[in-house]
Amino acid sequence: MLEFINAKTHTDIETVSALAIEIMQEHYDPIVGKEINAHMLAKYQSVEGICEEIKDGAEYFFVRADGANVGFLAIAPKDGFMYLSKFYLAKKYRGNGYSRDMMTFVKARAEKCGLNKITLNVNADNGNTVSVYRRFGFEIVEEIYRDVGGGYCVHDYVMQFNLKNSQE
Repeated sequence: MLEFINAKTHTDIETVSALAIEIMQEHYDPIVGKEINAHMLAKYQSVEGICEEIKDGAEYFFVRADGANVGFLAIAPKDGFMYLSKFYLAKKYRGNGYSRDMMTFVKARAEKCGLNKITLNVNADNGNTVSVYRRFGFEIVEEIYRDVGGGYCVHDYVMQFNLKNSQE
């Protein structure tokens, strides 16, 4: 059984940041390259970056299984949808159904907020993750190129899940 710990204290945020760096370096360095990944980690997953996102309305959760931090996620209610900002599971914990349980948590939070859609961005070259989101029922609704600062641009898919359709 997974636990979802809302990262509210500075220590919690430091824990999420360290976990993010560990997971995302392993996962994204081969996809986008070390240089752009280092830039994005410093901008978005540093303690300062996470604090900024929380200030803008996001909630960060680290995910625990049997006392170990196995992943993290971040969600932010927006106008008409829940934005799934982060959804990461450490490589050694994949294949145990944890990502399914994490998505169930996200869906429940969206419903609790009265939102019927979940939207996310995923790197278009991240084929395995795109496939996972498709298995969860997400569909690609847009293809974008996004400026992430530092002279870098990323190629993303915007994917969406409609909670109303999943309940029928």
